[in-house]
Amino acid sequence: MTFEDLELFWALAERQSITDAARTVSVSQPTASRRLKAMEEELGAELVDRDTYPLSLTPFGFLFLNFADEVLQKYRALRLTAGTNHSIIGTLTVATSSSPAARLVTRWMADFVTAHPGIHLRLAEMNSAEVERQIDDGYVELGFMGSLPSTPDLVSLPIADDEIVLLVPHHPPFGNWPRPVPWDLVHSAPFIIRTPGSATQKTVDHSIRERGWPPLSHVVLEVDTGAAVIDAVESGLGAGFVSRELLFRRELTKSSPWPVKSLNIARPFYLVHHRARIESQPTAREFLRYARLRLNPQSGQESNQQEVPRT
Repeated sequence: MTFEDLELFWALAERQSITDAARTVSVSQPTASRRLKAMEEELGAELVDRDTYPLSLTPFGFLFLNFADEVLQKYRALRLTAGTNHSIIGTLTVATSSSPAARLVTRWMADFVTAHPGIHLRLAEMNSAEVERQIDDGYVELGFMGSLPSTPDLVSLPIADDEIVLLVPHHPPFGNWPRPVPWDLVHSAPFIIRTPGSATQKTVDHSIRERGWPPLSHVVLEVDTGAAVIDAVESGLGAGFVSRELLFRRELTKSSPWPVKSLNIARPFYLVHHRARIESQPTAREFLRYARLRLNPQSGQESNQQEVPRT
C-alpha cells in the first residue's frame, strides 16, 4: 500500500464516487477500482459498501479513513517542514466562512501548526461577508471564503473547489421525488436557507437566476450556518442546499443528497489577504508560502496558481 493509495481512498470517502475519486487523483476509473480492491484484499475487509448510492464506507472503512488521515497529515507536515523558516514565531489570526471550516481549513491549519511550532493560531468562524470585513479592517490577517471579495485591496488565491448539493429528508414528498428531480418540484418545496452574507446561498441563488428558473417560494427557516441547515433537514423541516464539505464524515440518518436535473453547482474556495499589509505580517506571509507549496505537492517549488486581485 502506498501514499497514493491512501490519497485515492481519502478522495473516495470525500467524493462518494469511484469515478470522481479517480478524477481527483488523476487516474482512470478502472485503475481506481483495481487499487481499491487491492487495498481491501491486503487488509482482509471491505472498505466500501457498493450497494449504497452515493457510495458509503463500511464501519471498517471509517476506521481505515482515520488511519489514512493520520498518515497523510504527518507525511504532508514532514514535506512542508523541509525548507521551513523555523525562526518565525508569533500569532496568526485567521477568519473562515462556515462551509470550508468544516474540514478544509482545520486540516490545513493542523499541517501548518505541525510544521511551524513557533506560530500560535487563532481561528474564527463567520460568514463570507464578515470575513471580508474583518480582513479589510485589519482585525484578521488571512481569511478563507467561498466567494471572491468585492474590496479592491484584498487579493485572493484559489485553493480548492467545493460542490453545493441539495439535501432532502427521507419522508414524503421528498422521498418520492425522481432522481434527478426537476426544478419545478424543488422550488415550491419547504426550504431551509442561509441568512444574507452566506457565499453558499449567494452561489445557489446565482445559479438559479442564471438558468431563468423561478426562485425558492416556500422558505420555512433561515439559519446562520451550513451545519444548522443539515440539522434542520435531518429534523424533517424541509430541504436545503449545503456544501459537500460539511457532509464529509457526517452521519446522515434521516436525509440524503439528491441530484437536481440540469443543476451542478461548484464554487472555489479562496485564501484572502490584504494587499498592502501582507509585507508587515511575517506569520501570514509564511502561511501563504505554505499554501502555495501545498497547492503544488509534486515538487518543493511554489505553486503556479495565480492570485486573483480585485480591481
